[in-house]
Amino acid sequence: MNNKVLIKDDYNFSYSKGIFNLNENVKYSNFDTIIVQYKSYRLSLHKEYKNRVLIKKTAPTKSDSLIYLVKESTPITEESIFGRNIQRSGTIVRGFTFGTTKDFSLNSGLQLQLSGRLSDDIEIVAALTDENTPIQPEGNTETLDELDKVFIQLKHKNAKGTFGDYFVKRQTGEFGGIDRKLQGLLGEFNYISNSGFVSLASSRGKFNSVTFRGQDGVQGPYKLTGVNNEPDIIVIAGTEKVYIDGILQKRGEYNDYVIEYGSAQITFTPNRLITLDSRINVDYEYTDRKYSRNFFGAGGITKLFNSKLEINLQYIREGDNQNAPIDLILSDSDKVILRNAGDDLDKATKSGISLAPFDSSGVRQGRYEKIDTLINGSSFSYYLYNPGSANAIYNVAFSFFGAGNGDYIRESLGVFKFVGKGAGTYLPLISLPLPQLNQLGNFVVKYKPIDGIELNFEYSGSLFDKNRFSTLDDNNNFGSARNINILISPQKIKLGSLDVGELGLSYKDRFIDDKFNPIDRINTIEFNRDYNINNQQLNSSQTLRELNVNYLPIKSLSFNSFFGFLRQGSIFKSDRFKNSINYSNGKDINVYYNLDYVKTENTNFNSKWIRQEGNSKFDLFNLTTGLYYLAENKEDNVTNSDSLLDGSIKYYEFDPFISYNKIKGLELSFKYSIRKDYAALSGVLLEQATSTGQFFDLDYKGINTINTHLTLVLRDKIFEKEFKNIGFKDSKTVLIRSISNIRLFDNAVTGNAFYEVSTQKSAKLQQIFVKVKKGNGNFIYLGDLNKNGIQDENEFEPAIFDGDYIKITAQTDELFPVINLRTSTNWKIKFSELFDKNSSFGKIIKLLSTETFWRVEENSREEDLKKIYLLNFSSFQDINNTLHGSNFIQQDIFINENSYNFSLRLRFTQSKNLNQFSDGPVRSYIRERSIRLRTKLVPEISNQTEFINKNDNAFLESNLPSSRRRLITSNSISSDFVYRPVNNIEIGFKIKAGRSTDDYPVVPTVVDLNSQSIRMVLSFAGTGRLRVEISRDELLGNSSGNVLPFEITEGKLIGKNYFWKVNFEYKIAYNLQTSLSYDGRLQAGDRAVHTARAEFRAYF
Repeated sequence: MNNKVLIKDDYNFSYSKGIFNLNENVKYSNFDTIIVQYKSYRLSLHKEYKNRVLIKKTAPTKSDSLIYLVKESTPITEESIFGRNIQRSGTIVRGFTFGTTKDFSLNSGLQLQLSGRLSDDIEIVAALTDENTPIQPEGNTETLDELDKVFIQLKHKNAKGTFGDYFVKRQTGEFGGIDRKLQGLLGEFNYISNSGFVSLASSRGKFNSVTFRGQDGVQGPYKLTGVNNEPDIIVIAGTEKVYIDGILQKRGEYNDYVIEYGSAQITFTPNRLITLDSRINVDYEYTDRKYSRNFFGAGGITKLFNSKLEINLQYIREGDNQNAPIDLILSDSDKVILRNAGDDLDKATKSGISLAPFDSSGVRQGRYEKIDTLINGSSFSYYLYNPGSANAIYNVAFSFFGAGNGDYIRESLGVFKFVGKGAGTYLPLISLPLPQLNQLGNFVVKYKPIDGIELNFEYSGSLFDKNRFSTLDDNNNFGSARNINILISPQKIKLGSLDVGELGLSYKDRFIDDKFNPIDRINTIEFNRDYNINNQQLNSSQTLRELNVNYLPIKSLSFNSFFGFLRQGSIFKSDRFKNSINYSNGKDINVYYNLDYVKTENTNFNSKWIRQEGNSKFDLFNLTTGLYYLAENKEDNVTNSDSLLDGSIKYYEFDPFISYNKIKGLELSFKYSIRKDYAALSGVLLEQATSTGQFFDLDYKGINTINTHLTLVLRDKIFEKEFKNIGFKDSKTVLIRSISNIRLFDNAVTGNAFYEVSTQKSAKLQQIFVKVKKGNGNFIYLGDLNKNGIQDENEFEPAIFDGDYIKITAQTDELFPVINLRTSTNWKIKFSELFDKNSSFGKIIKLLSTETFWRVEENSREEDLKKIYLLNFSSFQDINNTLHGSNFIQQDIFINENSYNFSLRLRFTQSKNLNQFSDGPVRSYIRERSIRLRTKLVPEISNQTEFINKNDNAFLESNLPSSRRRLITSNSISSDFVYRPVNNIEIGFKIKAGRSTDDYPVVPTVVDLNSQSIRMVLSFAGTGRLRVEISRDELLGNSSGNVLPFEITEGKLIGKNYFWKVNFEYKIAYNLQTSLSYDGRLQAGDRAVHTARAEFRAYF
């Protein structure tokens, strides 16, 4: 004011209204000049926001009534349905389909996710769907995406209820552990010092635990089986726990293992070396789809006297519903067999041999014929798979009985071969599964008289019915177990005023009846190994006493002494003594040593087992170095004899290592391993083998342009001559994984490289055709062309319309040791970023860019491994060694790649493949060369023209007839014109002409193609689109009478083929969309086929 700046005390300013006034202490007159300088922001904000508006309503002034009603309609909104505090997402789909070859069918789907608060005290979390998706997630990632998980969960501070899919994980005492994946109802509550749960559900599977040794040079796959060694099971996704040498492994392609849930097979990655000395334990749930299973569980915990006394009660009931079989049909005679079988699984069988029914011509068309022979002078009959033979009048069903318990092996699905009595795994019998029921209750009391001391008592009883159809053998269903624990946590000890450290101990006294059957695992993973228990000793009562003492004289030093006393029945006893020392200064020194001695005695043999383990680690600047040491000496001998049994072993292993810690993004580690193994031969321990291994890891992320990871494992095992003479073979293991990403010259050159090789086992493949609903398949069955009564591969033909079969690939039973290699690389080069764009050369080269992709996969039985992992391609896809092999390369050269006005692409692709199927190897070769030109003639008209030259060859390396054989050369040219008069209208016209020749038949097959199509697309800005398309394809072929390969016709018929399509999509509201479609076809003068679909989709 008057060239004087006022201070803030001189005025008041209302920023929201944009007005101000001067305070009374400022003197001014009407002749003074005020200048105001300010900044203002124009924001699209209202001055007032409100969710609801208070509306005052009064009766009309002319009304003569004291009560006046007003009818109002409130629109339905998402908030009125779900509430204000609920977050939601998902879709609802409703639709229908009908047509000439399709019956009227309705399809619907609901996927809804909710989370939020229903009230101040209740929270909801839900995932809902009405779709039944029997798809198991892939077991190659650390976390699983479960598509079929459906649940509603309500939470209160004192209670929680879950409806649908859930996990129950509880540990009530030592005998009451439960870990299950269920579907049903779960209620949990807690109030002050009381808590409990109730679970009522259907159980998805059965629990099983398997233990097995690895194999040298075999990373997998390792097959999981059912409780009774059933091979055909499905593992419930996410329920598996995999241990190697007692250590829990992590699932994932870049972690320790991957698993195929459908085939129940585990394969270990290059991060985890598997050898003959690897002890593998797997806990899992599985389903064999024999009977539906039910689960009921309830339990409670109460704490008294300031939580010093705790009482736990739990009851679990889990079993098969004998009245609800799934993939099983039981006749009355089958149920009689089951009732008379009692608990004996071997008695629950019936013959799998039956006479084939007569066909329409009165002939029995079976698959097996009966062969009579003599074995060791005794008459014997077996069955030979020989469909089509006049003597093949039998159909035979086989069941798996385990190695050495059968006479047949399975060569492929439905094909069994007699290999001698007791030399196989299958018998021509049908095993009838026994429905089982297990009930378990346990009672646990925990008492803490003073701090640091805890007394535990547990009693548990089980009622295990092995056959719910039968009352026989039910007198041995009940079993019991009890457990007493005393725990004293480390306490400080003083001698006078001298502090001598901390001392703690624990004592366990446990008894398990031989008929006790727990619901889940009750022992540690390697409990049987710790006490040298074999499977024959598990079916007797067990007494176990363990004393564990911990002494810590100083914080960095600890001593542990352990004594175990185990008695299994009246004839087996095992005493275990273990002592360990551990030192760690918490900085750069760690030292550990453990000595474990187990002495076992039986009526027939004695055993002494010494196990040692030690490791040391030292940190110096950025280096870490150390040594890992393992040694065992196990001597098994017959009582009163010095001669060693075959189970006797001895070995020692030294593993020095060094690592370079992360400095400037670089991590390096190297370990060298040497191991000497000794085994019993002729009653004496002899040196058996020497194993050496090198382990190398590199990880670099130092700069943004390059990051790489490399894992390399090389291991050789060389056997001594004495053991080679009895069948042992040297082995070599190679595990390599390399992943690199490169970005150079400001991303002008980008690329990645992947390389992985491992030794494992693999099987030949078998192609199986499965019937599905018409229109959902991609194959049709031509009939029994060779009159052999079975569906052969060459009797199926690919189809793009109305297919009612799908083709799946399954593995055969026989596994072969192989080396498996996968490698690929992809490179993109932008020349415009490499050179100066203003130079003459730069102006020319800037139009050029290239992309290269190359992938090689080889699964080979080649014994000279370096031929494979060093990429000696002359040894790849060898007919004698390769099980599965492929080599694919694609090279693109672009000129003006991203230009709409003019661009050119030159492409070359080539694929070579060899696959060993059960009916013979198939070799294929596909090469494509093409040139594609895109131009914009005028702003409204553009064109894409492409010429393709293609070779498609396939050979079946056997004399069996097959429609897979072909030798096709094709040339085609197409041109597609697009006219856009305005932005929302597109009119297209495409013409195509070409010729395909199959030179495999004696008289080559020649097919000419000419095609014309026109389309119109009308877009509604932001709301929808209408697309109409009509096409005419004419195929002209010679009259040679040859079978036309699908690769030539692509499902079309010789003659004129007409196709028309109408698609309409419209967005009714921001969360509501509808789509209508109609398509039809008229092929080679046949009747017209029409199909219509409609779908409405709502989003939340």
